[in-house]
Amino acid sequence: MKPLERSIKYALDTTLGTIIDADEEFKNTKDAYAVRHQFNSNTREFYCIECEQKLTLSTSAKGNLHFKHQPNAQNCILKDCNLTQQEVDILNQALIARESPRHKELKHKIGLKLADVEGIDISSIAIDDRYIIRDGEKRRPDVYCKYYDKELVFEIQLSDLSLHYILSRHNFYKKHGMYLVWILEKFDVHNQGLLEKDIKYLSTYQNFFSLDEEVDTFKLKCTYKSSYFNENEIYSNWKTKSIQLKQLNFDSNSFQVYYHNFGQERTKNEVKQQQIFKENKLLDAQIKADEIIANVKKARDMRPLMFPSIRASIHALDRYSLEILNKKLNFLNLSHNGKPVLNHYLSTLTRSDHYFIDFLLSCEKIDLDVNKPNPNGNTVLQEVYLNKELPREMIIKLLLKRGYKLTEKDIISMNFQAKYNFDIKKELSIFLICNRLADKTLVDSVINHQGLIFIIESARKKEIVGFNYPPNHWLAFAINAIDNYSNFWDYIKQAFVFHGLWEEIIKLDKNGTFQRKLKEQSLKQQLQSSSFDEVYLELYPELL
Repeated sequence: MKPLERSIKYALDTTLGTIIDADEEFKNTKDAYAVRHQFNSNTREFYCIECEQKLTLSTSAKGNLHFKHQPNAQNCILKDCNLTQQEVDILNQALIARESPRHKELKHKIGLKLADVEGIDISSIAIDDRYIIRDGEKRRPDVYCKYYDKELVFEIQLSDLSLHYILSRHNFYKKHGMYLVWILEKFDVHNQGLLEKDIKYLSTYQNFFSLDEEVDTFKLKCTYKSSYFNENEIYSNWKTKSIQLKQLNFDSNSFQVYYHNFGQERTKNEVKQQQIFKENKLLDAQIKADEIIANVKKARDMRPLMFPSIRASIHALDRYSLEILNKKLNFLNLSHNGKPVLNHYLSTLTRSDHYFIDFLLSCEKIDLDVNKPNPNGNTVLQEVYLNKELPREMIIKLLLKRGYKLTEKDIISMNFQAKYNFDIKKELSIFLICNRLADKTLVDSVINHQGLIFIIESARKKEIVGFNYPPNHWLAFAINAIDNYSNFWDYIKQAFVFHGLWEEIIKLDKNGTFQRKLKEQSLKQQLQSSSFDEVYLELYPELL
């Protein structure tokens, strides 16, 4: 890191009563060492113009003279070794500016005008002649006063300041419960430099202050940022107003003063904008929902081929619009003659309505409770079996994909019917298998592979399931399996072996028919289908 040049460029020479510039004073080596001789002879003394502590005169390794604070000096920003050279230069310029005629004029005007303000303790007014000393630190504000129960400090700034310096002042006064007012003179809110931005962002208020010199009383010109709302957009502009001290607001948390609360005003406008956005979003969602509901009615009444496009429209809805649609449909709570809406549809629809019921059950974005029974306890599945007009297989498959769970009442009813109808017995077996699926998207695969599944289930239960064979006709059952499901034979053989059926079949194969089939299967070297893999993994992990 490049070493700093002189960190203390200006010093108060109490012997001559002037501010000296170290760069000029020590430019000539002969003159510089004459000053050094005077200092060491105690004929000249130098003081820091920031903290007014006595300085010592030191010599660098190259023989250059410079001012430094004494080893036991109290804190001073010019002692801070973390400052960059640019920060040091800016700070020195700011300190020498405090001694300018304009700076002196402003602080005296502020002090004198404050004396006439109601609430100001006249005896407390200090114009650049009082140090505030707290916790080993001290600051000398341009103007200090007490206003009712508050302590105010005014810092005049006519040139740039480093953020380091601004924060050192801001944090010191805030820490000790004093309200700091920066008095600026030349600033441009429309083309802000670092000084304006650094002061502006100390709080959310974004107020700049300058002394109003056009009036005889104490007034500040406040240039503040204002937020306004127009045509659903938030805009900001800058305004200026001359204000009295009593018009200021005091933030006791940040110890900032402000006239206009930009942050609060901006937040209100954002809330308003958000509210309008929500209202517009709600209106848009309601319009979409009404249009979809109208199209469903139209499709159900006379144009069933519209249902695919309606389904696509529903899938395109965002989450909020879909929520509004389901609130309007209200299928979770709606009832007809005491029945849940889905149960009502299934008990009253005719064969010509199958497009509608297919749409309703297959569109998973529509909220439906397929497991909600009627008040008399009848389930959705029972409604399907009672209504002979409906395409039963299609609807039951859709119900299973929707997560329908067989009830004890369903099982008892279907077992009774199965005594007289083998198809009902097969359906019950498939329903029970589908109820074991965690992933309901596999329902189609279960139904498509139901013959294969019945073979594996038969081995698992030691009972022929889904095939109309007499009990324990395992040899004929196995021959049928190898003849008709040869491309899934690896799955079947694994199930037969695992569940102990393989040896029994071999024993029953007195004529060797089954074993000849096995040899033929082996010679074929038939590629095994993978279409059953997902269902197999889900239903029969023990066979892996």
